[in-house]
Amino acid sequence: MSFQDRTVFVEEESAIDLIRDLRDESLTMIRQEIELAKAETSEKISSAVKNSVFMVVWSFVLYAGFLFLLAGLTFLGYSGFVAAGLSPAVAIWLMPLITAVIVLAVGGIGLWRAFKKLTSISPVPEKTIHTLKEDQRWLKKEL
Repeated sequence: MSFQDRTVFVEEESAIDLIRDLRDESLTMIRQEIELAKAETSEKISSAVKNSVFMVVWSFVLYAGFLFLLAGLTFLGYSGFVAAGLSPAVAIWLMPLITAVIVLAVGGIGLWRAFKKLTSISPVPEKTIHTLKEDQRWLKKEL
């Protein structure tokens, strides 16, 4: 049997069938993309939750260390005041007061700055909205 003897049958589809196939395949692709996004998001959320728990635990450890550091600095300041000739009865309340004022001032400034930055963040996904509007304009132009 030679190459010329073979007959090839080609089934011609109508334009409507082609559009229908394109629609079906597009919907299948979109569904698959949505499932992939769901799986990826779920994986990322799980990782974020796990790492957030670790952050909380290690933050407590860090906080405990910070408290011991402040206690040590307070006792050091107390000893320094007593060595400088200040009455132990006065140094016992003055040094914790000084430590507290410094810590409250630094913490208050940090909290105020973080609050200002947080309130300036817009919850609206502006880049996504811009991209969707561009896609809409492109689609209108193409149709």
